[in-house]
Amino acid sequence: MPSDRSAVDGLLELLVATEVIAAFRDRDGRYVWASPAYQRMVGGEVTGTRVADWADAATAERVRTEDERVWAGHVVRWSPENPGHFTAAGGDRVWLAGRKSLVSGPLLGMIAVDTSAWLADRRELTAAQTRLSRFLAHAPAISAITDAEHRYVWVGGLGPVDALGRSVAEVLQPEVAAQVVEQNAAVLASGQSRQVRLSTPTEEWSGHRFPLPQPDGSTHVGALLLDVTEQERARRSAATWRNRFLALLDRSPVPTCVAAMNGRITVANPAMAAALGRRPRELVDADLEVLFTTTDTATRQRLLHELLTRRLARRSLHVTWAEHSGTLTVQGVPDEEGSVLLVTLTVDPVAAPEPPQLSLREKEVLTRIAAGESTAMIARALGLTVEGVTYHVTRMVKRFGVPNRTALVARAFTLGVLPG
Repeated sequence: MPSDRSAVDGLLELLVATEVIAAFRDRDGRYVWASPAYQRMVGGEVTGTRVADWADAATAERVRTEDERVWAGHVVRWSPENPGHFTAAGGDRVWLAGRKSLVSGPLLGMIAVDTSAWLADRRELTAAQTRLSRFLAHAPAISAITDAEHRYVWVGGLGPVDALGRSVAEVLQPEVAAQVVEQNAAVLASGQSRQVRLSTPTEEWSGHRFPLPQPDGSTHVGALLLDVTEQERARRSAATWRNRFLALLDRSPVPTCVAAMNGRITVANPAMAAALGRRPRELVDADLEVLFTTTDTATRQRLLHELLTRRLARRSLHVTWAEHSGTLTVQGVPDEEGSVLLVTLTVDPVAAPEPPQLSLREKEVLTRIAAGESTAMIARALGLTVEGVTYHVTRMVKRFGVPNRTALVARAFTLGVLPG
């Protein structure tokens, strides 16, 4: 069996090897031994001294009061929740968890650990929790936590009042509760966060539901939802006006299209497509510079510069395409993403074709056809053979681009070859 002395020596060796703050004092309050950690705390060697020899008056008085209790047979205990404290050599307060009691000798022994860092971390954690709780309590959002049975275990912000301990079905309207239960069940089944929308008869909410693993192995569901009612109304209103604009654009007889600032068409109406000999969907993403050409170089350069600098005024440019010509009017229009181009096209009227030139004999034949005479009657009247009359009629049908004699007469009246 080891001697008492060897046991004490072993204990002292253990205390020296660790960062434990420990010391022994006699009945007069003089230190008989102090661990290295204790000496670092107070700033030097203390053996043979009393606390009052180097500590401030308040510390010395507090230590004396504690010592009297210990010498009276009591144990002084310090815990992390209710720590003791000591003013260190640098003036900082050190917070201790441990005990002070009598040991054999008789000596007064003190053993403790420094909990200052732990307390600082706990204070920071408490402050962070307080800030988070205040944020959630005052945030203009619905924040709540429900368990696997869809019962509220925490509610903050704009969450339902008096909901704690009650189920979603007991707190919310049936159609809203059904949405919440379905969304929570999806989170619990997948274990993944989900972006969700929640609709009530008067409001729209958008946000996330996410899993919250619990220490007992169960999973709760956290929810953080923002009120997007006004945004949704604005979105629906914008969609309504966009649909109205597209309907008007579709029915407008004026060839019109909307293009991005780089000149690529995003939507074109049927009138524009017809003018270009295309279908409307064939013009989507088509480049205006490829579709149209111009000889008005000066106006084109001004237009390109204004497009690059996004200071586009209303510009008109004479253009050609295929066998047609017209005036392209480009107007910059502000929108949510910057600007777009509203483009209209005025097609130049096509000149009426010149009527074919007829000889005197052809005019005589055409006049008699219009009068309703037969081929034989025309031949006798003009001194021609039937084949001769047929020859003249065939030539005129081809030159007027019509299929038969009846259409020939109609075209002749239209072009003014025959008097009306």
